[in-house]
Amino acid sequence: MKIFALPSLLLASILASPVHSETLRLLNWEEYLSTNIETQWEEKTGNQIESVYFDNDQKRDEILLNASHHIIDIAVVDEIVGERFGQDGRLLELNEQLVPNLKHIGEFWRQRCSKYAIPYFWGTLGIVYRSDKVTTPPDSWRDIVQPAKELKGHIGMMDDYTDMLAPAIFMNGHKLNTEDQDELKQAFETLKQQTPHVLTYDYVITYVSSNPKADELHMAVGYGGDQYILNDRVGQQGLWKYVIPKEGTVLWVDCLAVPSNSQNIDKALDFLNYLTDPAISAQNAEDLYYATPNKSAMSHVSEKYKNDNEIFPDKSILEQSDLYEEMTNSNIEKRLRITNAIKNIHESQQTR
Repeated sequence: MKIFALPSLLLASILASPVHSETLRLLNWEEYLSTNIETQWEEKTGNQIESVYFDNDQKRDEILLNASHHIIDIAVVDEIVGERFGQDGRLLELNEQLVPNLKHIGEFWRQRCSKYAIPYFWGTLGIVYRSDKVTTPPDSWRDIVQPAKELKGHIGMMDDYTDMLAPAIFMNGHKLNTEDQDELKQAFETLKQQTPHVLTYDYVITYVSSNPKADELHMAVGYGGDQYILNDRVGQQGLWKYVIPKEGTVLWVDCLAVPSNSQNIDKALDFLNYLTDPAISAQNAEDLYYATPNKSAMSHVSEKYKNDNEIFPDKSILEQSDLYEEMTNSNIEKRLRITNAIKNIHESQQTR
């Protein structure tokens, strides 16, 4: 998934500052922990939660890779980073002895997060759109990659070497993690043609939350559940809607990990166990409206939540969805060149 980033100088200051032993520092997307759950934890234990926000995976990874300069006790990571950083010794190995409530998590999700992290939420990549501005609901990636003329200058994309390319790759009939040079080149050409239509490459929630031109954003790449946060931000329920395009999508999993250099490992483990308690997990999921991998939590949630097909897509959708996979360095480098080139093209168009 995936939000508001602190200014770099402020972020550096916060990360470098000393923290009281009663404070847990959480590296997280914004709006990705229920304030009710946070308050209950603080009242129950007397321990504070201090959140440090990032708005794309690369920024998060930079923080975790510079662990000696950053004080982080718990981090939200994707399944790829959880495995990679765990094998590098950057993350604590987790099990049911350390986190007893891990037993409530489904085996599929536990395998996705590896032994170095525990599943937190899962969902899909799709299109969010303003129902008052987009008269014909999108149903294809083509609707955002090659949008209608009235949407020119009103499209939002992702600044990420996987998720920026995903709409073009899916639209062109290829697999998300492709390493094929011709397929990646085709994705580049497709995104290049899209640039005049793009308003921003900032994450949609970041843009709507902080940009004075937020009202100009009418359609964007987003994650299932983002529509609820967007509607809360604008104070109008039902304004933003979400669809999964017919060509298929990405099935993502976010995980919670404990950096091995944490100064509060025992408290961090207690917090993870608290979050995976079925009743707490259910409340956190319903407050945020993301899909929980906690199978025991499903007996605590409402029927409305359980039957929401935007949160829990039909099995046929999931069967044609790709999973994020570990990419070779060569593939990552190619994709980074593409994303940087696309952003440079877009910037040059804006300054003309």
